Amino acid sequence: MIVKNFRYLIALDQEGHFGRAAKSCNVSQPTLSAGIKQLEQDLGVEIVRHGRRYDGLTSEGETVLAWAKKIESNCEGLERDLSAQKRGLEGQIRLGVLSATSIMASILSLALAERMPLLEQCICTAQTSSLTKALLTHEMDMALVYLEDISEEDFDTHLLYRERIVVFQASGDPLPRQVSWDHVAELPLCILDCALPKAARSRLGHRAAKSIRTNNVDVLAAHIASGRYATVLPQSLATYFARISDIRAVEVAGEGADAAVGLAMPRNGVKSTPTAALFEIVRAPETMASIEAALDLYRQFQPEGG
Repeated sequence: MIVKNFRYLIALDQEGHFGRAAKSCNVSQPTLSAGIKQLEQDLGVEIVRHGRRYDGLTSEGETVLAWAKKIESNCEGLERDLSAQKRGLEGQIRLGVLSATSIMASILSLALAERMPLLEQCICTAQTSSLTKALLTHEMDMALVYLEDISEEDFDTHLLYRERIVVFQASGDPLPRQVSWDHVAELPLCILDCALPKAARSRLGHRAAKSIRTNNVDVLAAHIASGRYATVLPQSLATYFARISDIRAVEVAGEGADAAVGLAMPRNGVKSTPTAALFEIVRAPETMASIEAALDLYRQFQPEGG
């Protein structure tokens, strides 16, 4: 089987038309059609529903398409690795992150840039469902996620750290060092969408009174700075509020009040030179020291006493 025939199939699926698919591959339509027919002969299955016009893929064709995307991704990774060996440590890495892991992602990105200065990094923020889909379709190489929120059957993971869920609010009044989820739900909250693990969202539920939801950190910080709203976030995001006067960080107690954060990539996937380098970086003492410092920042905002 020739790799280019798999690429013809991917193009046909994307374009939905033999002529446009051939044009996108810079080949003639008969060449593309012959390549897909050869693929059917090699695999012994009907891939395309045959008719006067393109009418989609068969169920077997959908399976072949999924594998074709994996093969194309692996071939691209092979080309990047060979290029890196020829010209030094360069190439590309596509890293997905949650809003809640953005601070740690910057630590990893800076360390990776120092190790591989010629590396092109693409860092995208999205929800867990979008990140896992992108990993499985090979549109992303690795993601920094809450490990409890993904399937262990589909992904290889590496635990990076555990962190607590914390209430941040600007207040000059005495506050306890810990509160329950029931207490949190009664607060007027400004909530950063996608910044909490699934277990914490479940505990908070729909009980939050007078809540404002946003996906913008500046909007969130402005509401907290007003003193009229609190927010509930992972401890590592304390840096967002470090300049707010009278900011306090109160730990949440109970089930769902902590979470494991780590790197995930498709199970049994091929590690490229950049992803292998990133795995080495997260094990380095200096990287872990930076992560620990980010995790400990919230402690300086904890209320005194019990």
